[in-house]
Order: sequence, then C-alpha cells, then structure tokens
Amino acid sequence: MFKKSILLAVTALGLGGFVSVTQSPVSSAASMPGSLSYHKANFNAKIGTNYKSFKLTNHAPNSSYKNIKTTSWKKSGLKAGTKVHVDLYANQGLQFNWYRITKYSTKKATKHTKVQKYWIYGQALVLPKSITNQLALSY
Repeated sequence: MFKKSILLAVTALGLGGFVSVTQSPVSSAASMPGSLSYHKANFNAKIGTNYKSFKLTNHAPNSSYKNIKTTSWKKSGLKAGTKVHVDLYANQGLQFNWYRITKYSTKKATKHTKVQKYWIYGQALVLPKSITNQLALSY
C-alpha cells in the first residue's frame, strides 16, 4: 500500500502535476496485506449519526473468511442512537478498527437464545470516552 502511494505520487510529479490520491478507510484496509488481530471486549456503545455510510457484515472485513455477507440497517433494526454491546474488536495497524456488536438488552440471554452479531467499522459507533482512551493506550 505504501509503495503504491509513492509510485502514484512519483508518477503524478513526473507528469508535471500534483494529484491528491485519497481512499476510504474501508477500501484501504481491505487491500492491506497482513492479518487482523482480535481482542476481547465488554462495553456498550451507541450507533452514531453517520451509521448509514458503513456496512454491517457477518465477519470483519479483510478477515480470512471467504464469504462475507452484508445486512441492511433496516433488517438489523439498528439506527442512530441505538445502544449496542461490543464483545470483540479487530484491528489491522493503528488506523482500522472493527467492532462486533449485538443489540443491547437488559435481559440475560440463555443458551438457546439466538443473538445476531454484526461487525461494523469503528467510525460508525460512539464509544465511551473511557474505552476510547483505553484503546488508544493499547497501541
């Protein structure tokens, strides 16, 4: 990824112009080599107002899982301000974080209760300040 960006910049300069090359974080992360690292978590967050810019998936993007499926926001029943529980997060480097979420419930789930879990990009969530600080220190 880094070599590709340098090559694009050198090519642009060689042609006599300046070109700004930007990519969205999800597409950049999806093309990055290297593996994701997974970490256990146990905290609550809320869906942010910009949530529709991001996808809900059944596995973390850029994972080794071959068949990653997306779910619509409408089908999931999640919307801005919805409280969710985070039980796992994955990162690849410092910039890309995905969180595995479930809809928050005050009821204790039994062994037979099916709870739908989704992976979502971190920018779609409003994380508690204590968690944000803790995650920043763990890098």
